[in-house]
Amino acid sequence: MIVTCPSCNCKYNIPEKKIGDSPKRFRCRKCSEIFIINPPKSGMVGTAEVPLEDDTPEQRAARFARVLASDILIYNQDLIDEAREDGNLPEVMNQEIQKSWDLWKSRFPEQSESNPDIFSDVLNQYLADGEKVFRSQDYS
Repeated sequence: MIVTCPSCNCKYNIPEKKIGDSPKRFRCRKCSEIFIINPPKSGMVGTAEVPLEDDTPEQRAARFARVLASDILIYNQDLIDEAREDGNLPEVMNQEIQKSWDLWKSRFPEQSESNPDIFSDVLNQYLADGEKVFRSQDYS
């Protein structure tokens, strides 16, 4: 299956068996764009594809922020759970969040200037389990 990066148009030949029957996240080796690869249509019945090119910049920025936050959560679950209980989540995760913010800001400079709450809202949703502990001014 040929997959094309929506950002730089680099093409990849991915074996269909590696994709399986559920969507997979893929990071472009050339530009580091993260996008979704949908399974081949033959294995899926009744699904509709939503082209990523139709997304607004804000939707793409939010999706990338969710990817970054979910990665932080996956690799630091125990630490995050403990920090939530102790009430010091922003301090404990500051270094990881700052790295993610810098990457997000480099990819979405306009959104980081005009709507940095996209990033902090996602952090609150994923890391703080819905509580408002992260503020956009902490990372701007």
